[in-house]
Amino acid sequence: MMRKPRKMSASEDKSGLGRRGCLGLFLAGLAFVVLIFAGLIYIMTRPQDAEIEAGERAAIEACWKSAQATERSFTEESCREMEKQFLRKFGHQP
Repeated sequence: MMRKPRKMSASEDKSGLGRRGCLGLFLAGLAFVVLIFAGLIYIMTRPQDAEIEAGERAAIEACWKSAQATERSFTEESCREMEKQFLRKFGHQP
């Protein structure tokens, strides 16, 4: 014996996510992702000040001191990479 499908009442119909709810949820998620990307772009492209430059220069100097003390080639490679990134970021050697 087959049962007839039961009709949903108005309160049961509104309890699930309708098309507007799904669209709203999708748009909220999309806005969140765009906001995160915009924040990352701002952080990566903001102008660097002298304090940040001095801090990075000090980190490179500490790296070279550590590399000389340990005499490991991968440490020296890390220091060279730090210098490349400094040059790319600030436009001159540390």
